[in-house]
Amino acid sequence: MIFAHANGYPPGSYRSLLRHIESRAEVRSIEHRPLWSEDRAPTFFSWQLYARDLLDRIEGGGGDAVWLVGHSMGAATAILAASQRPEKFKGIIALDPVLISSGAWFWARLLMWLNPDAMPIVRRALARPHQFASHQAAFEFYRSKRVFRQVSDSVLMDYVRAGHVSRESEQVHLRYSGEWEACVYRSVPRMTWALKRLRCPVLIVAGDQSDVLPAKTLNWARRLNSNIETVILPGGHLLPLESPETCAKVALDFVVSN
Repeated sequence: MIFAHANGYPPGSYRSLLRHIESRAEVRSIEHRPLWSEDRAPTFFSWQLYARDLLDRIEGGGGDAVWLVGHSMGAATAILAASQRPEKFKGIIALDPVLISSGAWFWARLLMWLNPDAMPIVRRALARPHQFASHQAAFEFYRSKRVFRQVSDSVLMDYVRAGHVSRESEQVHLRYSGEWEACVYRSVPRMTWALKRLRCPVLIVAGDQSDVLPAKTLNWARRLNSNIETVILPGGHLLPLESPETCAKVALDFVVSN
């Protein structure tokens, strides 16, 4: 099984989720390009290239077909990859994936081309602090944020330690830069074609309070492809951080049933 993380959340952020999955399955995590590229973040960068990175990782691990668990960007990237190379995937568990229809994508992309920093989510990414006095100072900063309200202290500290690294100075620095995070948001792909081409079993797990995957979008995805099953759990877009044990159980049950 392979795990693919969300935009801005390195794999270590999901330590609790992965620990529960690893009780019954071997898991390898991948890091998306913003965590290892030495290049400056571009304004736009196709998510198809992240999908290519994912396929390279699968092929580098022996090339056998895999089960993939992904969150948000990681789930969408897996869907893009599976639509290109279906023989590489036994199935996908998509935790609150980013799914944009062609119509919504067109207007969002037009806005981005006219003003790349127009969307509030992009401006927030660019404005986020990149260094803190310590991991504890970073934890206290994030603890006050609404987005992490339903995330436990222990999981929030996993995110802090995974996302911030000590350097020569005493301060800790953000690993996944705001510039790369903004680039990912600007470059969200349309997903209609990829969803239609999926041939493997797919489970979409959505948070009932998610602002990324509302019921309308979930129903649209299900209508596109009969291979797609859905489960709705209490929580928001950070569902695998808010309810890691429940998400792990749902994922493993789906694997066993297929």
